Amino acid sequence: MLWQDVVIMIACFGFAFALYPSIRGKQKPAKSSCLWTIILLSAIAVSFATLKLWLSVGAEMTSIVAWGILYFQKR
Repeated sequence: MLWQDVVIMIACFGFAFALYPSIRGKQKPAKSSCLWTIILLSAIAVSFATLKLWLSVGAEMTSIVAWGILYFQKR
């Protein structure tokens, strides 16, 4: 296991956790911001997978799911 995988995993979980107030709150980011973030985070997750950084891929998926929740909450 690479130490970089652990560091990236912690950071990705931190980013997902930072979205919690937005998920619970009334104000949401624009749908286009959510969609672009999902697309770009997915590209990063694929890049991590090609490097076999599996902890990072899993953690990145939590951020993608959190942004997906925000996307579908936006009316």
